[in-house]
Amino acid sequence: MSPTIRAIVMTLDFVYVRRRVETGTRLPTAVAGGLLDPGAGERLACLRQIFDAVGYTGPAARAALGAELGPSYRRADLPLYLERLTAATPLNTLIKVFGLFLWVDEAELRAAVAPLEPDELVALGVVERSGHRVRAAVGLSARSDVLLAHDRYDTEAPDPSRDHVLGVNTAAVTLESLTVRRRVRSALDLGCGGGIQALFAARHSEHVIAVDKNPRALDFTRFNAQLNGLRNVEGRQGDLFEPVAGLRFDLIVCNPPYVISPESRYTFRDSGRRGDALCEDVVRRAPAHLEEGGFATILCNWTLRAGEEWSAPLRRWVEGSGCDAWLLRGATQDPLTYAAVWNRGPDGAAYADALARWQRYFREIGVAAVGMGGVILRRRTAAQNWVRADDLPGNPAEPCGEQIQHIFRVEDYLRGLGDDARLLDRAFSVAEGQRLRQTLAPRGTEYVVEEAEVELRGGLAFRGTVDAYGFHLLRQCDGRRPLREVVTELARLGGVDVDALAATVIGVVRRLIAFGFLLPVDPKLGRTTEGREEET
Repeated sequence: MSPTIRAIVMTLDFVYVRRRVETGTRLPTAVAGGLLDPGAGERLACLRQIFDAVGYTGPAARAALGAELGPSYRRADLPLYLERLTAATPLNTLIKVFGLFLWVDEAELRAAVAPLEPDELVALGVVERSGHRVRAAVGLSARSDVLLAHDRYDTEAPDPSRDHVLGVNTAAVTLESLTVRRRVRSALDLGCGGGIQALFAARHSEHVIAVDKNPRALDFTRFNAQLNGLRNVEGRQGDLFEPVAGLRFDLIVCNPPYVISPESRYTFRDSGRRGDALCEDVVRRAPAHLEEGGFATILCNWTLRAGEEWSAPLRRWVEGSGCDAWLLRGATQDPLTYAAVWNRGPDGAAYADALARWQRYFREIGVAAVGMGGVILRRRTAAQNWVRADDLPGNPAEPCGEQIQHIFRVEDYLRGLGDDARLLDRAFSVAEGQRLRQTLAPRGTEYVVEEAEVELRGGLAFRGTVDAYGFHLLRQCDGRRPLREVVTELARLGGVDVDALAATVIGVVRRLIAFGFLLPVDPKLGRTTEGREEET
């Protein structure tokens, strides 16, 4: 399975899906009634300082474990992790307790969390005791410097509970990466789960509303806001947009239960609606809750009929929305593969039964394939809106917000140019951080460029192949010479008709601009920079 499929399709590893938290697992005591008491707040602040001091929220934890705390957790590798955590350090103890959910001696935990006492952690509801041993009552995952409490994963029972609250997972990381980050007045985290998106949004928003129909998810969100020292997150219980009827936001993020399935087994996974109706509902209703110029990023799965182009359903969803829309596909899967991803487990009979059940359901609703990806919307009602559709270039795990805003600006720019003659009169520069790899082939006694591949580094790492003309075109775009002059020179060097070459170059240049390889020298698009790396 490709990294892109993992990033978009799966909200958690299938191993997680086959487990559940014990029915008796408690929510953190600190969030009983939905509010923290002052004493609990002080202990939480101290606990957070301890985790930061030992490196749990930084690269030290990954170095100690050899994997990320959260998305890369694999119970099958527990013996490997234990070998790596043999040293009696506070960091190793906290990883064993809150990352791997192991029992440890109470004295070991006391040494790791001093000056707090284990009794205080029990009172907070994050630790439980059995005799002289303790273990986590909740998991604690880290993403960047965000610390997220969530339900722990348990091997004592086969499945999560229906209202299980997830920690950091690949879909959450993808949504975080695809979110526009700028200072805004208001933000909405729709289907907030444990609140990871709300926590990131709270850092650049005056006020964040986190909505979920699962009350336990909201309890965890409130707890996590306090744990991360954030006081501008408000939780509201309800289904989708109902708790925020009539409100508009500068930013909306949504990681809904998008899995297309015949059941409603897990609140965090199954939509409970026929086909892709829930995702369609979110995409269609989001524009009415966006302020002018506001962005929404929504992860979704969608059904495809036989022979249907992958973006066709999404185009119908955004038609007439009053928004510009960027449709992104991570992958397309056949129904059987899709069913296998969400039902694979150690119980062979249950696995086979689920495959048969899901296949019957897909045939019933006429599904030939399932698309997986996301929709990014920008509210813009003063002009004709545009829609573009692209494949995601990989698994985005780094912030892409600035890149996304740039792509929306250049799409406006290209749509507003009108005829191609205006493009030829503009100057362009090569984007900074771009890498160009050349393939050389012998010709006589010399080596000449046969083809070149350009790739953007970081964020959405788009890449594309350019021929010899495209390679020389990039070399000549210095931000000073108009494109017409560059094309004329290329035509002279190649001995080809300048008008014929211009017609070809314009299409190439439009795509290079659209994906961020070439930057128009235009004050409205911000400062352009020059920078390139070449490898032979």
